[in-house]
Amino acid sequence: MAQNTKSLNVGVIGPAGFTGSHTCVELLRRGHHIVGISRNPEAVGTHPRYSPRPADLEKLSIQEIANLFQGLDILISAYGPHTTGADALQYKPFLELVRKLIIAVKESKIGYFIFIGGAGSLHVPGTVQICTVDHPDFFIPYRRAIADSEAHTTYMEERLGPLGSSLRRFRDARILEREGNATPESKAFIEEYEKAVGLKDKASDFIQAGRTSYMFFDGNFSFKWTYVSPSPLYRPGKRTGQYQVTIDDVPLQGPQTTLNIFEGRLTGITAADLAIAISDEVEQQQYVGKHWTAVGDLSDDTLVPSYVTVTNIGTS
Repeated sequence: MAQNTKSLNVGVIGPAGFTGSHTCVELLRRGHHIVGISRNPEAVGTHPRYSPRPADLEKLSIQEIANLFQGLDILISAYGPHTTGADALQYKPFLELVRKLIIAVKESKIGYFIFIGGAGSLHVPGTVQICTVDHPDFFIPYRRAIADSEAHTTYMEERLGPLGSSLRRFRDARILEREGNATPESKAFIEEYEKAVGLKDKASDFIQAGRTSYMFFDGNFSFKWTYVSPSPLYRPGKRTGQYQVTIDDVPLQGPQTTLNIFEGRLTGITAADLAIAISDEVEQQQYVGKHWTAVGDLSDDTLVPSYVTVTNIGTS
C-alpha cells in the first residue's frame, strides 16, 4: 500500500454510512482533508481535518450540487438507494441523483470521481452481458453465504430490519441442519425461505438499482471516473490491510463442485479493507475508467462495529 505525501481535499457523499465512515477514517489516517456531504454529516464525529457540508442532495439543483463540490480535488460517492427493508426501495430517486451528480462533477471540474456501486453490476466469469443480479442461480448461494456469517447476519439485521430478521431465522435453521439437529419446523423454514428467494429475492430491486447506475459510467469519457463494486460478501470485519483487485468479473474462489457456479465460491471483503482499496485509488489512480472490485480475508468472523467515527484519529 503506497502512501501519497500530498494532502488532498476529498469529498465523501454519505460520510456517516457503512462504507463512507470507514473511508473517511482511512483517508484521515493518511493525512487528507475530508469534506462530508449528506443530510447529517456531523454524525460521523469531529476532526480538525473533517469539514461537514450539510445538504439534502435529492432536493438540490445540479448547480447547487456543483457549488457544494467547489474546492474538492476528488469526490467519492458512497450514496446508495434508500431502504428500510428492500420493499421500501426508492429506485428512481437514486438513479436521478446519480445523473445529477455526474453533471455536477463535470460542472465543478473535480479531478476524479470515485463511485461506489454494488456487486450486482459485476459480470459472471466467462460472460460479457450477464451480471450477478440477473443470473438465476445467484441469490440462493448469496443468501446461504451471508447467513453463514454471524457478522454479516448481524449487520443485515441492523440495516434491513424485518428482512434481516428472516435472515437470522434462516441462519439458525442452517446451523441446526449442519449440527444434525434439524427439526421439521427448521427444515420447512429453509425450504420456504429458499423457494421465495429463488422466485424473487427481496433485495433484487435494491441490487439492480446499483447495477443500472453503472450505465452512466460505462464508455463515458467526458469526465474522469472509476466505479467500485464491493464483492458480494461485503460486511463489517477487521482491518487486515490486504486485498486483491479484479476488473469487471465477480471473483469466485475454488473449483466449481456443483451445477451452481456460485455455490460455496462467493468472496467478499470487510468495510475496513475496502476503505484501504478506495483510499489507495484516491492516491494512485490506477483504475481510471474501469469497473473493479476488491476481495479480502473474511476468515475472522468477529463482530465489530458496522459504523466508525472520525473522532480521536491522529491529527498529524
